[in-house]
Amino acid sequence: MHAIEVQAGEGRYLITLCGWTTEGCGICAFLTGGERPHNGGTVVANPRLKSNAKHGDDRTADLWVSGVPGHKDTEIGMPVAKHLAVALNEAVSLTSGIHIDHARPDEVKLLCDNCFAAADKFIAAYLAERAGKA
Repeated sequence: MHAIEVQAGEGRYLITLCGWTTEGCGICAFLTGGERPHNGGTVVANPRLKSNAKHGDDRTADLWVSGVPGHKDTEIGMPVAKHLAVALNEAVSLTSGIHIDHARPDEVKLLCDNCFAAADKFIAAYLAERAGKA
């Protein structure tokens, strides 16, 4: 088991995604950022074939969500965990905690965009590692 850490964004919009891999048996990750990183909730995403799949790469993911009362962090955690699980075809446990006081809608959008940018960087790093071990 080892960690992969990636970042996207700058300043108070910096997002960090740190995931621990289990050599093909799932990923445990923490998505943090903003002014006050914290544990706002956890999403587990388990990849599976779509019910109407035309080929073996036509996947989606089932989600289980447990949010900390009063927090909305799983709102970004859900699509990011699903994105990771589908792209990597592994179960993902993603704990999210991102906070900026009195964030405007444009700031929330920027943070969300940075979350997906970090997820894409993580996917690329993980796939590169797997390819190097093949």
